[in-house]
Amino acid sequence: MKTFELSIGEKAYKIDVEKFDGKRATVKVDGKPYEIDVKKGASAVPGPTSLSTPTQSVPPTATPTGHEPPVAPVQSAPSGGEVTAPMPGLILEIMVEVGDQVAAGTPVMKMEAMKMENQIPSPANGTVKEIAVKVGDNVSTDETLIVLEQA
Repeated sequence: MKTFELSIGEKAYKIDVEKFDGKRATVKVDGKPYEIDVKKGASAVPGPTSLSTPTQSVPPTATPTGHEPPVAPVQSAPSGGEVTAPMPGLILEIMVEVGDQVAAGTPVMKMEAMKMENQIPSPANGTVKEIAVKVGDNVSTDETLIVLEQA
């Protein structure tokens, strides 16, 4: 999980990015959970492992009203599903085994992408049903890495 402190106008926000797969993000804004859809054209939005500093400043003109972002609160962590590759890369380490229980946000794999080591978190709570890759595999964006069963 990455934590950022953002300023929008005169208001400061603490943002905890719990999950980001390039299309959807689970974040906490000042402790309140939100599920966010990232639209096409938002490629300038950095992923949780791509920033070199935990503090970002947004110019005061970023939001004309100064209100909180319009996103829906998350009621609870999803259960089951797949862990997919957020970008092309090389699998360096698999941190779980079939049968392991994982919680949303728990690192399950390490991959190298763009000369950086990236921890891949579980997007949901669940039990590891299948590991679809092995150490040394090259993977593509959105390729299934791990299959999770509902907890």
